[in-house]
Order: sequence, then structure tokens, then C-alpha cells
Amino acid sequence: MGNNSSNKILITGVVAIVLGCFIAYLPAIKAGFIWDDDIYVTANPLLTAPDGLYRIWLTADSPSQYFPLTYTTFLIEHKLWGFNPAGYHAVNVGIHIINALLIWAILRRLNIPGAWFASAVFALHPVQVESVAWVTERKNVLMLLFSLLSILCWIESVAADKFGSGNSKNRKKNHLYICSILFCALALFSKATACTLPIALILILWFKGIPFTIRRLEQIIPYIAMGIGIAILVMWWEKHHQGTGFVDLGLTPADKLIIAGRALWFYLAKVFWPVNLTFSYPRWQIDTDSIAQYARPAGFCLLIICAWLLRKRLGRGLLAGLLFFSGMLFPMLGFFPLYTFVYSFVADHYQYMSAIGPIAIVSAGCAYLYRRVGYNQKTILLSAAGVLLFTLGVLTYRQCRIYTDKQTLWEDTLNKNRDSWLAQSQLADISFRQGKLEQARSYLERTIELASYLRTIHPRAYSDFYSNLAAIDQKQGRLEDAAGNYLKSLEIFENFALTHYRLAEIFVKLGRPEEAKAHLRRAIEIAEIKKADNLAEELRSRLESLGDAAGPK
Repeated sequence: MGNNSSNKILITGVVAIVLGCFIAYLPAIKAGFIWDDDIYVTANPLLTAPDGLYRIWLTADSPSQYFPLTYTTFLIEHKLWGFNPAGYHAVNVGIHIINALLIWAILRRLNIPGAWFASAVFALHPVQVESVAWVTERKNVLMLLFSLLSILCWIESVAADKFGSGNSKNRKKNHLYICSILFCALALFSKATACTLPIALILILWFKGIPFTIRRLEQIIPYIAMGIGIAILVMWWEKHHQGTGFVDLGLTPADKLIIAGRALWFYLAKVFWPVNLTFSYPRWQIDTDSIAQYARPAGFCLLIICAWLLRKRLGRGLLAGLLFFSGMLFPMLGFFPLYTFVYSFVADHYQYMSAIGPIAIVSAGCAYLYRRVGYNQKTILLSAAGVLLFTLGVLTYRQCRIYTDKQTLWEDTLNKNRDSWLAQSQLADISFRQGKLEQARSYLERTIELASYLRTIHPRAYSDFYSNLAAIDQKQGRLEDAAGNYLKSLEIFENFALTHYRLAEIFVKLGRPEEAKAHLRRAIEIAEIKKADNLAEELRSRLESLGDAAGPK
């Protein structure tokens, strides 16, 4: 009788999470593709190439970082439903639901009170929408899926080691340990930020009061080795393939400390008060000469110290949760160069995994309070919990709607962050494609004003804005203005063959062939240096057509 009742409660809990999450994310399933989805999916040649699977795993042809398992899921889905966005969105939502259920299973296994409530809050929390409703962030939900499976197998392996003996117990323990390592590898192949997983495994040992012996260290070493290996690969990839090699953020150690402290409090605030969630947040002004800016990192350190001092009175859960939160966020706090820091130091999808920490802390506190109050107070707490979950679901439903398409996304971003040059530039591109040239010009001029700091840290990106202005001028027949804007673009970043070529074509139309030839020659030089042989050959042909066969060979 007791087992039947327990099973019914379990089934009811699963159904509630699945159904509630599905309803909350319905707008996401109906949404289209947005920013970067073309790079990852719709314009990704690896998804349609006959040797795509080989190139995904064993070459440097991937259009972004090294996410082979993530790209493999996209390749499989393309074979199933082509480029229908509903399929990709539905898979993201499905993985997110599984992640919520796995969180419930892990917290129950660790005997943390309020496990179901924590998993429900995670499932319905609007800060997670960016990871789930954005197809590109498949890497995030997939990484968490395999990270949670690795953690669950680790917990079971440790339990078998602690309480079991005999050949069958040893075999079970070894199988679980191997499975945990394999799931860790799959998480790393989904997204490199799974390199923080050893922190979670060590925290579990400490939380359960299991001594961290030499043997435990030996068990952790494979996770650490894999994490370091993939982290080194990704940092190399970011520099040479994704663009950080063109970026000099110019952040000092003091800058990074201030950014990290501010980011930690920012993410905590978004967990507890998820309003004005924005696709691109304002980029903070960092002033290392201001003592006040050191208050946030100092404050978070003080919070950790207090949790340590109170661990005997409050238990280890508070400190473990805070360390999990900060540990999972560590790669995104600014100590390592991230390309996204060009436009913002924070993003909602960065805390998809780390948010589990504070959510579990509060859920456990609520469960503890629930057990200590009378019947009437229990009714009030249950009602409050229901209202909270409903509110989170409504907020998630509303947040999903901004991911309907690119224009909706960037207009919402601009409404919430008026100084977002990223939103301005993206809306300029959308307006240009719609033929709204004056509107596109207005967005671009504002972009150039807001993003002036890029001239120092990322001149290549800043030069593109003037090239885009030139394209508008050219479309409107304002060739002299177009030539002027192309020249401004080259003044900022000269080492770009296509800009030289486009300027040369303008000079041809303006009847200035010698200037056109000079820029074509320079374009050929750049193409040859970059080993863009096909482009160099096309440029030589164009130079010869102007009566000059003396270009570089």
C-alpha cells in the first residue's frame, strides 16, 4: 500500500513537471530561427555535406567552437525534418524537461529536502528560456543532460563503494564509475564548460561527509584531465577560429576581479528576481580606481566565509550550494577571454547549470520550514509555492515569445537596453534586407556612436559598420559617400581583401581606374597572405579586365 502511494506521488510529480514545462515553452516550439542559428544550423555546410560527420568530429571545419556532439544532433535532426525549426525547438524543450527530472533524482539521492520543488522551479524559471528557446544553445541543454547523468552515476558509484562489498558490488561500482566518465566526456563534447564538473563531484563528497582520500583523488583525475584538455583546445579554437585573436579586451587582473564579483551578484539577482531579462545586457563600465567597485567581489567572498563559519549550525548545504553556483560559473566570469565580452559581460544562458545551486538552497529552506510549522501554516506555504510556480510559468511563457523571430528578439532587446549597439546593428541588417534603407542607416549611425570603444578592442568588427553604411550608399546611388565610408572602414581595419575589392568597384564606376587598380592589387596581396587562392584568382582576373596584368602572382 505504501509503495503504491509513493509511486502515485512520483508519477504525479513527473507529470506535473512535464506538462507544466511543455505548456510554458509552447511559444518556443512554435518559434523560428534567430541569431547564430544560421551558423549552427540553417547555413551550416557540415549538416548537408556527405562527409559532414567526419568533419564535425575530426577537422577544424566547425563554424563555431568545438561542439561535435551538439553538431551531430543537428545533423541527425536535419535528416529527420530538414530545417523545420519546430523539430529543433521541441528537442531543446524535451532535453530541458529531462534535465529537470534528473535534478529531482539527484537531489533526492542526496537527501536534500524540497527536491521536487527545486526541479519544478528550475523547469519553469524564465532565466532558463535563453538556453531552451534558442536553438543555438542546444549545446547548453545537452551539456547539462550529460553532466547530470555523470553526477548521478558518480553518486551511485560512491554509494556502492561506501556500503557494498563483494565481486558483484565491485562490478556495479566500476560500471557506474566508467559510465560517469563516459557521460562527462559526452558533456565536454557538447560544450566545454562541462570542464567544471569535477568541482561538483568533489562538492558531493564534502557535502556527504565522505573523506577526500588519495583514492578519491585518483578517481577524480580522469575528469580533471579531460576538462583541462578540452579547455585548452577551446581556448586555442576561440583565438584562431572564432575571433578572439582579433580582439584585445584590454582587461587587467583588477578589471577581471571586478567583473567576476559583479557578475556573481547579477546572476544571483536574476535567479531571485527574474525581471527585465534581456538577450543582450548593457556592458558595464569598469573603473579600477573606484573603491566601491570592489565591494561586490568582497561581498561575495564574505558570503562564502559566513556560510563556512555557519556550516555546523546550518549544515553544509548553504556553502555547497554557493560553491556549486560560483564554481559552475567560473569559466564565464571573465578570468578567461570570451568573445561575447565585446558586447556584454553577462548572459542568461551562462547560468543554466549554476542556477541549480541557489534554487536548491531556497527549496531546501522552504521544505525545512514546511516541516516545522502547523497545519494552517503548511496550507499557506503550499499555496505560496503553487502561486510561485504558476508565476514562473507565466513569465517563462511570455519570455519565450520574444524568440519568435530575429526582428522580435532584437526589438525587445532594444526596448530593454537602449544602448545595445548589437541590437542596433542587427536591426540595421534586417531593415536593409527589407529595403528600408533610411531606417537601416539610422540604426547603423547609432551603432557607430555606441560601439566606438570597438575601434580599440575589435577594429575589424567596428570597420564593418562603415562598410555596411557604404553598402546603403551604394544601393541609393550615392557613390562618393560609399567610397568615403569604405575608406573609413579601411582606415580602421586595412587588412580586409573584400573591402578593398568593393571600394575598387566603386572607383571604377566613378571613373577613377588607377585608384581601383591600387585597391585590387592590395586585395590580391591580402588574399595571398591568407591563402585564399580562389579569391586571389578572381581578383587577378578583375585587375586584368581593367588593363593591368601586373598584379602579384
